[in-house]
Formats: sequence, structure tokens, C-alpha cells
Amino acid sequence: MDFLVNEPSVSPKPLYEMLNDCSRSFKVFCVIYTAMKMGVFDFLNKPKTLAEICEKTNANPDFMDKICKILVDLGLLVEKNGFYKNSEMSDMYLRKDSPLYQRSVFEDLRNNLKLWERLEEIVKSGPITISEEGFFKEHNESLASQALCGELQRTVEIISSLPEFKKARKLLDLGGGHGLYAIAFTKLNPNLEAYVFDFPEVLEKTKENVSKLRAERVHVIAGNFFTDDIGEGYDIVFFSYNPGGRNPKLIPKIHASLKDGGIFINKHVFYHKGEESKSLLLDIEWCMVSWSGVKKAKRIYSFEGDATFEEYLETLEKYFSVVKIVDAYEFAGYALTQLGDTLDAKIIVAKKI
Repeated sequence: MDFLVNEPSVSPKPLYEMLNDCSRSFKVFCVIYTAMKMGVFDFLNKPKTLAEICEKTNANPDFMDKICKILVDLGLLVEKNGFYKNSEMSDMYLRKDSPLYQRSVFEDLRNNLKLWERLEEIVKSGPITISEEGFFKEHNESLASQALCGELQRTVEIISSLPEFKKARKLLDLGGGHGLYAIAFTKLNPNLEAYVFDFPEVLEKTKENVSKLRAERVHVIAGNFFTDDIGEGYDIVFFSYNPGGRNPKLIPKIHASLKDGGIFINKHVFYHKGEESKSLLLDIEWCMVSWSGVKKAKRIYSFEGDATFEEYLETLEKYFSVVKIVDAYEFAGYALTQLGDTLDAKIIVAKKI
């Protein structure tokens, strides 16, 4: 019975600090997500009292009072003389009518947490199988919202600075998903026609973005780039964060689709020879779901048939001259410790020879 009178010989402090971080972070997430779902940020572009907030959201004043005070502490609301108003950050990212609205990212995180709740089941029974087309359709909007928070703009700036971009007339965004890269490219080059190639279901969202942003020079091509023809006569092929991004078997196909002197831009996370893992947590998350078509390997963003960075460059240089390699710190977005994180991705710019 010594444990009743003597403190543990091993301190529980580190364990409880971990649990405290988990507990607090989850509850903060729930507060922000709940406020967003209730539309709190949608009308606080102008100051409102607590009573007005409760009337608009049909909320219990005791709960909403505490929620608003927490949001103030988090820097998401500003309070002055009993009136609450969005901070600049909330106005930009948490209000429904903002073009940078991040609700889809919150939804994605919530669904991810639900998946992690099934970890024991998956560890015992194996991964959940879904189609890759369904996966990309489900995550398309969230990936677009994350990209708009800096990575898309930085990437576009790097590519638009290339001399070949300014002269380009036809661009292929291979596996282009939401299509925002293609739309941005046409905005910066008024003579450019861009084509987004992806699964038919994924292209539903692409078409929405093209229509909403009035991108008249962005077109869609439905298909599977592993098995279908991807077209020809392109000045630029842009290939970002896709299965096959490290597969050397696609290099000849991309080479054949380009005009002489055309540019291939590959933005992916590569593994170097001998590299074991970039994130064990993300390796687990990657392996919790398997795809019915393309076969995943055991590390985040890896697939059967992938080459190491060194092997990929060796094959690439048989068809292209490598112009430049850009490291992640020059374009990366902000990490969420989930699928979609940039990690140590690279942009490889190569010219057809």
C-alpha cells in the first residue's frame, strides 16, 4: 500500500503535460468550430452585443458569453465596451462570404480526428479501402483552402518568373484538382490557355471554381493520367502533389506531351536514398486508408513504383535538362499535422531536350 502514502517514483508531469495539451487543443478546436457553424463570425464584421449575438444564433447567453470571451483570448474576436467584433484574421478566414473562408479545413480536420478514433480497429483489422477518386473529391475543397493561405501564391510567383512562362500559350495542370493553380496562371499570362486533367468527379469542383472566378481560358480534361492520353502540344506541364509524382514511368508520357523546349514543373515530396520517415504520425495516417486503384507504400505520400529523389532525377535527366530545384522553405504552406502538409517538398523545373 506504499503508493497510497508515497508519491510515484517516476513523475507523471510529462504525461499530464501531454494530456493537457491534447485536452486543451481539442476543446479550443470545438469552440472555434462551433462558433463558425453557428455563424458567429458571419455577422461580426460589425460590432454586436452579447444579446444581439444570442438573438441571431439562438444561443444560451451563459454559454455564448464564455465562448465569446474565449474567442477574444484567442485573438479571433475583439471586445470594446460590451460590443464584440471580428478580428482581422476572423474577417479574412472565418467569415462565410470571404474568398479565403476556411470552414472546409475545419471539416477536414474533424473528419480526420474521427478516423483516428478508429485507430485500434484499423491496427487490428487493416486499413479502410476507398477509391482515390472519392478521396480527392472529398479533400479537394480543403486542399484548395489551404493552398490559398500562401503556398499557391508563392508557387505561382516562382513559376511566373520563368522566361518560358511569359511566352507559354498552352499549359497542362496534371491532376490539377481544384484548378486554382491553372486559374492563377491564366490571370498572370493573358495569352495562356490552361487545361486541368483529373478524375471526372474531382472536376465537378474545378468547374465550379472556373465558373465562379470567370476563368474563360481554363478547360477541363477528364481521365486517369496513368492509363489515358493526356494531350499534346503543351508549353508547360505542371504536376503537383499527385500519385505518380515520383513515378519515373510517367516521365516519357509527360515528355511526349510537351512541345520542343517545353517546361515540366514537378512539385512533390521526395524521399532521398536511405531516408526512413518524414513523420511517423503522418505515416500512420497515410496507412489507415488504402486506395482501390493506385497502391500506397508505407510512408506518407509514397506509392508502389516511386523512385527516390536521386533515382527520379537520373531518369528525368534522360529526357529533360534540369533548370532549377526550389526547396520547400521558399513556397511551403502552414502545417496541420495531417495529409496536405507540404513537409520538405521540392519544385523541380526541367526543360525538354
